Amino acid sequence: MTASALTHLKVLDLSWHIAGPYCTKILADYGAEVIKVERPVTGDPSRSVGPFKDNEENINASGLFAYLNNNKQSITVDLKSARGVEIIKQLVKDMDVVVENFAPGVMQRLGLDYETLKAINPKLVMVSITNFGQKGEFAHYKATEIIAQAMSGFLSSVGDPNREPLRAAGQLRILEYITGTFAASSALAAIRGARVAGIGAHLDISIAEMGLLQRSYPTVQNSYPTSAFKYDGRYIMLPGIEECKDGHVGISVLTGQHWQGFCFMIEAYDWVEDERFTTLPQRLLHKDIFQERLDAFLQQHTTEEVLALGKEWRVPVTLVPTFEDLLSLDQYVEREFFVEVNHPELGLMKQPGAPFRMSKTPWSIRTSAPMLGEHNESTLKAFYDKSTQI
Repeated sequence: MTASALTHLKVLDLSWHIAGPYCTKILADYGAEVIKVERPVTGDPSRSVGPFKDNEENINASGLFAYLNNNKQSITVDLKSARGVEIIKQLVKDMDVVVENFAPGVMQRLGLDYETLKAINPKLVMVSITNFGQKGEFAHYKATEIIAQAMSGFLSSVGDPNREPLRAAGQLRILEYITGTFAASSALAAIRGARVAGIGAHLDISIAEMGLLQRSYPTVQNSYPTSAFKYDGRYIMLPGIEECKDGHVGISVLTGQHWQGFCFMIEAYDWVEDERFTTLPQRLLHKDIFQERLDAFLQQHTTEEVLALGKEWRVPVTLVPTFEDLLSLDQYVEREFFVEVNHPELGLMKQPGAPFRMSKTPWSIRTSAPMLGEHNESTLKAFYDKSTQI
């Protein structure tokens, strides 16, 4: 069997919900040994989040938990007990990485802060994920996805400028997945440094700041007080998501060449050089006229016909598939993006696959997500052996 890229990496996962577990999921799926530490009885809160098979809540059969925790081992440890803290300290001796997403100060109160763990393992990399970082005015504030989106500029950037701001990506908790991705890549960089220099590192990662990293365009535009053009906070496309005879398509007009092709595509030949429509700001000023003519054309055509016209005139046009459609879309089927995982409680299910492809050391699902405390006996047996000194 081909070795995975991170086969020799050992990770202690003290995180919960999404951002931290997604970080450790990436590491685990590329071969790292990940021991997930959960609360006794209830486990990671994501175990209580569906979808559930047959809509019956089961902490060992959460679709969200199953996706985030493939290839991991689960142990239950009470971190508020002296025994639990000693177990973590013993495990840290053999770890390359610890990932946690408690509020700032919690690890210190538990006696498991970076300085304490570094004394046990000088090469240890600790990844701390919080809403706003380890310091600052908001450091101890709690946050939900909508708060993180607001504080990273997403809310003020989405939606019609004449309407209320909109939450980006619905309930996808997109910033947590983005943060998990950055956390995993940052951890690997720090591990490389630790192995070269022999010194570990503490990584301070803020979910709100990870969102701000995606906002470079408005940041640059608003960083010059004398700039002739100010970012007005909202950006909408026209055309955008449009309704056809039998569904919706997305249409994007980015350049002058796209505009000419778009005019030919919808048979609006007189618009090619009409200054009311050649630029996005002008189209928005004359939105009603523009939309009325576009709608009249699209309502006479199917999505398939509009897609064909887009190809013919080299205009960016896309399907707007449902997720059910995506599961069987030829593009993803051919690339084998979605994978089937056989879970003892959930049965055979599809999940998103590799975030990137490696030719020599591939991504893989070796084991499905663990039952709560499934690996207590194999991992913690020595700690409960009376002959073992902790």
